[in-house]
Amino acid sequence: MTDETVLVGEFSHETNTFAVRATDRAAFADRREYVGEELVAGLRGTNTPVGGILDAAESAGLDLVPSVAAAATPGGLVTEDAYDFYAGEILSAVRERGDDLDGVALSLHGAMVPEGRTDGEGPLLSAVREAVGPDVPVVATLDLHGNVTDEMCAAADALVAFETYPHVDMAETGRRATRLLVEMLREGREYSMHVERPPMLPLGPLQNTRGGPMADIMATARRIEDRDGVAKVNVLPGFHKADVPAMGTSVVAVADDESAGVHAARDLAAELWEMREAFVGEFPDPMDAVGRALRAADANPPEAGPVVLADSGDNPGGGGTGDETAVLRELIDRGATNAGLALVHDPEAVAACVEAGVGERVTVTLGGKAEGSFTPPICEADGYVAAITDGEFRNAGPMATGTENHLGRTVLFRCGEGDGVRVILTEKRIQPLDAEIWRHVGVQPERLDVVAVKSNNHYRAAYEPMASEVITVNSPGVAAFDPNQYDYDRIRRPRFPVDEMAADDYPDWY
Repeated sequence: MTDETVLVGEFSHETNTFAVRATDRAAFADRREYVGEELVAGLRGTNTPVGGILDAAESAGLDLVPSVAAAATPGGLVTEDAYDFYAGEILSAVRERGDDLDGVALSLHGAMVPEGRTDGEGPLLSAVREAVGPDVPVVATLDLHGNVTDEMCAAADALVAFETYPHVDMAETGRRATRLLVEMLREGREYSMHVERPPMLPLGPLQNTRGGPMADIMATARRIEDRDGVAKVNVLPGFHKADVPAMGTSVVAVADDESAGVHAARDLAAELWEMREAFVGEFPDPMDAVGRALRAADANPPEAGPVVLADSGDNPGGGGTGDETAVLRELIDRGATNAGLALVHDPEAVAACVEAGVGERVTVTLGGKAEGSFTPPICEADGYVAAITDGEFRNAGPMATGTENHLGRTVLFRCGEGDGVRVILTEKRIQPLDAEIWRHVGVQPERLDVVAVKSNNHYRAAYEPMASEVITVNSPGVAAFDPNQYDYDRIRRPRFPVDEMAADDYPDWY
């Protein structure tokens, strides 16, 4: 037995305030909803923050109290009902254990926006803090795309964000947070946090930590963590699809030496600002990107692997509708063969294909149906129903390994010249970041010449190892990676590159 009892829970959502459709309780149930002991059974051994918390807590001999684990695919504002329910589940568990709790470990996102609020995590952490009092340590993991508020930092003892994008270190992040919690419990460590916010909005593709400027920044962060008194340096480029005051880049240093934390955050923020131009770039539109991909595929030897296209503007992982048609239309119109696109979220087309049955031909209207779509549907698309599944599979790649996916009824639809374009049609939205989405419908993606995925960077973890080339597409959609494409009303200004800023406009603390 142990004298230390720690509550664990998850309430995670990345909110795109420009998305039309709100995120309700059904959206959480579609993605992930575990209550009580279901949390342990469903997430133990997975590459998720909760999976890492469970692992580290059990290794340390902590007595775990599971509350709820809820996560929804990014989308519009979280409904008041959903927010109150899941926050209430966590708070009820905290209050029920009362004085028995020695610590709290939560998996949050950092960019949740509920209806009627501009911050979801800050009020939740404040309520947890009020319930447990000032002396019980509270730690929380965050997505690298969190928009960190002062309230979040004031209520928690330590915030620990992912260090990778694609987020292949989710479980390790949970373990890092838990190790800090154990140090507070057993060694009497007292941590403080300092936040710096360089006024910049890095373009999504250039936040990739596998190479380029973000890889350099993360390497610097790891070196700063070697300084005395510094426990963790978090770099969060933020989520620019949220029109809220805290939106933007932040550097959060966790330290048991306040001065060391201040200098750590400021040094890294200054380096980010000096490198700001490196986080802006040009990317091809769908016409140019598909043309380049097809030319490269024609020139490649058979063993080269597919050219991978990132249809980033319609990334469901950024709140995209999943039914934009720009990239798919180019593949069909250009007569692509041995190509595939994952996915089109289109329950109507799925229903027509299921009614026709496997092996039958059917004419459907593809995509462009969701409220807020930027592109028109592809009308009278004649195709072949190659497979129908229940849309259930587990991720096998490096990101979110072992977690369940629930796509609803799912169809492999072959259309275009010689039925050469394979399209995965789904009833529910999801970011196709794991290659198992292809294998579960009977397609080996390595054998395609061109693979298009509705994703910004997460696809890289599973697809880059098989790809001959990766092309990021500046495609239309509510999840576009360029902040210049959004009309902001509530963010703090100025922000580079949305606003013109001189080098000496920041910092002001020297």
